[in-house]
Amino acid sequence: MITELPWKDPHPLEKTKPYEALTAAPSSAWDVQPRSPLAGDDAKTNPYQVSHLAQQAITVAADHLHCLRRSLIGDQQGDEITVTLHTYAQATLLRAAFENGARAVWLLAPGKRLTRIKRRLALQADNDKHMGRMHDLLGLTPNRPKNERDKQIRDLAIAAGILASDVKRELVFNYKTMVKTAGEHLAGMGADQAEAAWSACSALAHGDIHSMGFLEREIVGQVGNIALTRFSTDYRTMVWVTTLTASMVEHAVQLYKERATAPA
Repeated sequence: MITELPWKDPHPLEKTKPYEALTAAPSSAWDVQPRSPLAGDDAKTNPYQVSHLAQQAITVAADHLHCLRRSLIGDQQGDEITVTLHTYAQATLLRAAFENGARAVWLLAPGKRLTRIKRRLALQADNDKHMGRMHDLLGLTPNRPKNERDKQIRDLAIAAGILASDVKRELVFNYKTMVKTAGEHLAGMGADQAEAAWSACSALAHGDIHSMGFLEREIVGQVGNIALTRFSTDYRTMVWVTTLTASMVEHAVQLYKERATAPA
């Protein structure tokens, strides 16, 4: 535990505090105004509204950032605040926050309605695939058969303007592509840095061997040709990813406001 972290001012997590309140209770901030871009999107994708999934993604991201804050900040004694850095667990929270912030940005950022619709339906098709697998694993019967759900998504895609022959090719979802594309929408981030931050947190969350490259290392002993090493959090990596994550979620919220507002 340490008593001070060299965060840049303002603290990146401070930027996300308003979103904790926004996502904790019903709020008019999520209202989609008639004639707004999101209202048009929702009408084309009903019952798989673009706005609903974007709101959920922002809520998930804000919840993980809230949990990160609670895990970092400890007791205060006088002017000192105890800060706890977990070697692996906080990277898991950052990964989820970054990924869901990127999901909302990826969904809302395109200027063309058809692109936003394609992405919403691609996410739904991917969700249905995983939901179907879960039903199989648990021996459960879904409320609607797979072919019925597939047909509904296909019909919505065709009605929106996607050629029937292109539906399968167009409605493809990939997490890495989502993260990289979302990064391209943020000035100063870009696709490569977005993927690097997301992948670094994923490596730590999974306990992958190459995750050691993102940690501080101290040799504490030697047994034969094996070095006994103590790993701890590299605060520079923590600051870097937290700053990018806060920016991603902030941009997602701003995009939602823009898309949910009707033109003057």
